[in-house]
Parts: sequence; C-alpha cells; structure tokens
Amino acid sequence: MKLLLFATKPYSFSVLTPIQHAAEKKGCSVYWYTASTAKNFEFPSEQLSSTQAVINYDPDAVIVPGNVVPDFWPGLKVQIFHGLGEEKKSHYRVTGFFDLYCTPGPMMTERFNLLAEKHGSFLVRETGWPKLDLLHDHRSIPECKKDIGLDPAKHIVLYAPTFSPKHNSAPHLFKAINDLMSQDWQWIIKFHDLEKQETIQQYEQLQTENFIVVKDPNIIPFMKASDVLLTDTSSVAYEFLLLDRPIVTWGAVSRPGKGIDIRSGEDLFGALTRSFLDPIEFSNVRNELLHELHPYSDGKSSERLIDIIDEILSTDGMRGLKTKYPNWIQKRQIRRIVPL
Repeated sequence: MKLLLFATKPYSFSVLTPIQHAAEKKGCSVYWYTASTAKNFEFPSEQLSSTQAVINYDPDAVIVPGNVVPDFWPGLKVQIFHGLGEEKKSHYRVTGFFDLYCTPGPMMTERFNLLAEKHGSFLVRETGWPKLDLLHDHRSIPECKKDIGLDPAKHIVLYAPTFSPKHNSAPHLFKAINDLMSQDWQWIIKFHDLEKQETIQQYEQLQTENFIVVKDPNIIPFMKASDVLLTDTSSVAYEFLLLDRPIVTWGAVSRPGKGIDIRSGEDLFGALTRSFLDPIEFSNVRNELLHELHPYSDGKSSERLIDIIDEILSTDGMRGLKTKYPNWIQKRQIRRIVPL
C-alpha cells in the first residue's frame, strides 16, 4: 500500500510521524508532501514536491490532519484531525474533501456518524489519534526530564497557551509567572505556531536554566516530562489527559472540571501548589473525559488507522457513496498552496 502524508502546519509532523513509523513496519511505501508553513521545516523523510510527482506516485491514500486536501490528487482522502478540541463549531464542518474520517473516540465518532448519514459521501471509523501513540511508553517522569536536559528532582510546569486573542492567557499571566520565578520549579513554555512574536519575546526575556521557551513543534517530549500542565482553552489539555496528571486552566470555556480553573493571575501560585501536593485530585474526572474523547492507551492508533484504510481499499468500501462537492472557497485556497 502506498501512503502520502500531507502536512501544511508545523504541528502536523507530530500527528503524522507515528503513522509513518507504523506504516513502514507493515511494509507500506510512505512519502510526504509539505506545503504552506510546514514547508519551512527541514524534514529528513522522502518527499514529493509537485502535483505531477504525486500523480506519478499514485498513492492509495492521502492522510491529512488539516481541513483540506488537493481534490485533484489521486487516492483515498483521509482526515485524522489536528487536535481533540471537538467543542469548536468548525470541528464538525464537512468540507467535501474527504472520503474517510478517522475519529479519536466515541464522542467525535457519534457526531460524525450523524453527519455521514446526512451527507452520504464519506465513511467514519474510530481509530484513536495517531499523535498520542508517542505518549505510549513506560519511562518514568524523572527519566523524561533528563531526556530534555532538566533536573529530574524538581517539579516542571508546562505552559502551553492557545493563540486565539480572545482566549490567550499569555498576556494575562505574564506578571504572575514572573512573580513565581523565585520558586524552585522548572518551566517549559510552548507557544502555538501562530503566537505573536512580541508575546514570545516577552517570555524569552525570562529565560534561565529553569525557565525555557521551546521552539520544537512537537510538544510530546515536554508533556511526558511535566508534572503539571498550565493552559487556557488550548486542546493540548485533552492530549495531557492521557498522562493523568494535573491540569490548571485560565479562563476555561469548556469542561473546566478537568482540573483547577482560575480567573486571575493571583490564584496561579495556589493552583499550582495544590496540584503538586495532590496530583490525583481530579483523576476521576480526567479519566471519565478521556474515555469520551480518546479511550485508547495502547499506542496503536496508527496501526488501526492503516488497517482500516487497507480494509476499505481491499473491499471496495467506498462503493455507493454520493459524489462530494468540496467548498469552492477552500478549493481556491488549496490551489494557492498546492499548484496544479
């Protein structure tokens, strides 16, 4: 089976890489196509660089964590999503580009099954989310701290805010975080790819050996090393659920019960201290939510995805589906970043 992994954002790599590893173990051929802001990143894998090259390769499936894919490319078009934040309205917008939606868990599966019945132009299968395969190992937190060059004996706070101006906590928590620099904690700051440069530079001024602003688009190694996640409305909170560790949110809009939610920077010290002292306080809530969003902890979501694609292709599973009509605005958009 020939697969093409299509990346348009830097964060796409951590979603797609586990699929590459699983596919190669199964003997599949795997190529990448990078476009838009993902094209600026050096990536050592085999790449295609033109539509003609894609046509010559003739992939059996094109796997995509974004919302659009070139409709003029050959192959089964597979949507795997770029996050678990399903409460956003746009998450369930059917664009008309995809043949198969591979969902991470029951909550999303149920909604997409209803959409599949309505549109009749695509299939839905639940596989788990490939990115979270990277969390499946048995290394201890101290070992993971050593892996990224931090002190295994000290607490680590991972701060990962959203970029949305309406919900971004970074401007509001800067003073509170600066005031906590005297604590014997370690901080990892991981900004969204679309964060404003002035905000990033503001936090970079605080950098010490115990306070680092990371540029790596893959957040997984930093999640594995962290004792507590500090965030806001970012969907990284749902990814962190798989680790069953404390979450502190600022101004959470959806599911604030997954951890301690604060509305003022003055409450940050107390929330973090409480989380360090009682890391299992919200464990039951976290696990209930995880069961709805992503009940798979076996590290085999990528394998399930590949097996589902293979099954659909080998059984002519697309037979009987209605013709898709991609959104014309997004068709123009994709032609700007991927020429015909």
